[in-house]
Amino acid sequence: MNSPLRLDPAAAPPLRPQIACTLFAILAAVLTGPFGTLDLALPSRLVFWLVLIGWNSLKWWSWYGWTGSRVQSRRGALLVAASGALLLNATLPLEIDLMYRAIGQAKALPWAGLYLSALTISAGIALLVAALSPPPIVPVAKAPPAGPGLLASKAGLPDLADLQAVTAEDHYLRLHLRDGRRLLVLFRFGDALAELAQHDGCQVHRSAWIAADAVIGARREGRRWLLCLADGTTLPVSESHLASVKARGWLPARR
Repeated sequence: MNSPLRLDPAAAPPLRPQIACTLFAILAAVLTGPFGTLDLALPSRLVFWLVLIGWNSLKWWSWYGWTGSRVQSRRGALLVAASGALLLNATLPLEIDLMYRAIGQAKALPWAGLYLSALTISAGIALLVAALSPPPIVPVAKAPPAGPGLLASKAGLPDLADLQAVTAEDHYLRLHLRDGRRLLVLFRFGDALAELAQHDGCQVHRSAWIAADAVIGARREGRRWLLCLADGTTLPVSESHLASVKARGWLPARR
């Protein structure tokens, strides 16, 4: 007869009540003498159940410690309890036999009957504990704290408020700032676009993004448009982003 102890706090009740239940199970077994132990002298019966239930409690403790992190629902807790009863009681007949031999009372035992009896008692206790336990707490990922953002941090800036444009140069980004500085930062352009989504601006090319207040005009060069920025930079507009740039009103209307 096992008294299940559970280790993982996310999948089990507090440990102190479980220890109390284990001690109660030992006392009940000593007084009632299941599996023929009532014929033993009280000291032998006490040692018998103290060792046997203590050992099986450790087995359950380890079982829940191993499976606890995988339990994310009450149904999962019930499945863990049922499977533990099936597996952990498989060696119980042998353990009972060894305990009888240890106290000098070796006897022939019906192993199949012992297993079924122990399985019934153990499964009942384990399922009851699982059913009465609070639902497992599934951790929720916390949103990262508000801050300047990774791009600004890598560039040594408090934020991206003074950013006029971003252009990709191989694995680096060139940050065009309002004060005329052009910082070079090792950063992915795709990751930068994700951070820039909250800023007023537009991607104009596969490797260029421009802030809305940086555009002062546009001019035609052959078949493509060039956007003129306040710092004197000109950046081309690709065909794939032409519609977005027109929607911004950055290109002169046709005459």
